[in-house]
Amino acid sequence: MTMKTLITLSLALAAASVAAQQNQPQQRQQRFTTISGGLEIGIPIGEFDATWGHQMVGLSANMVIPMRRLPLSYGFDFGWSRMGSKREVVAIDEENIQATTGDLKVTSNVYAYHGLLRLQPITGKVSPYVEAMGGMRQFTTRSRIDVEGMDKPLMEQRNENEFIGSIGWAAGVQVLPGKNRNLLLELRLERLNGGQVNYVDPRSIVITPDGVVDYSTLSSGTRVVNLTFGVGLRF
Repeated sequence: MTMKTLITLSLALAAASVAAQQNQPQQRQQRFTTISGGLEIGIPIGEFDATWGHQMVGLSANMVIPMRRLPLSYGFDFGWSRMGSKREVVAIDEENIQATTGDLKVTSNVYAYHGLLRLQPITGKVSPYVEAMGGMRQFTTRSRIDVEGMDKPLMEQRNENEFIGSIGWAAGVQVLPGKNRNLLLELRLERLNGGQVNYVDPRSIVITPDGVVDYSTLSSGTRVVNLTFGVGLRF
C-alpha cells in the first residue's frame, strides 16, 4: 500500500466527516461507550521503512468511554502485529518423552499499548473522530518447542525484548450499517512516532537441526502508519 493510497483514504475520512455534519440535525448528541477491533495493516515510514521496509499484519482493539458533557472520550488502544517467523523440526532428547523431534517456532511481534483522547462531536449514522495517542510499543522475539502429545510447550523463552515510547494521532469514522443501533463498522488510520529501538530481523533467523536459534538485529526509528478495518459495539 502506497502513501498516495493512505492520503486518499484520509481525504475520504475527511469527506465523510463533512457529509455527516451537513446531514445530521443540530441537537445534543447522545454519547456512547464503544468497544471495537479488527484487522490492522502496518506500513513503516521514514527510517523504519528504510531499515525494515515490510508491511506488518495483525489485530487491534480499543475501548472508549465518553466524558459527561464534552464531545470527548478517553480510552485504551491495543495493537498486535507480526513482523515475521521461522519454523523448523528439531531433534530433542529428553527423559520421559518418547518423541525424538519437536516443532521449534521463532516469532517476532510488535505490541502497542496506548491511552487515547478522542474528539467525536457527532454520534449518529456516521460518526467521524480524531484522537491524540500516547503510550509505548514492545518489540519482542520468542521461541517455543511444541511436541506432539504434550499439552504445554517443551521449551518457551524470550530471545529479545525492548520497549519504546510512542505518541501519535488517529482519525477514523464509525458507520451504523443497518437498523441495529449497536453494531458499527469502523475505518481507522493511525500515525505513530517512536525513537530508536533494536529488534530482531526475522529474515535473518536460522534454526539448526539440534535446536540452536541464531539471528541478527536491526536498529532504527519506529514511525509507522496503521490502517484498521474493524467492527464494534456501542452501548
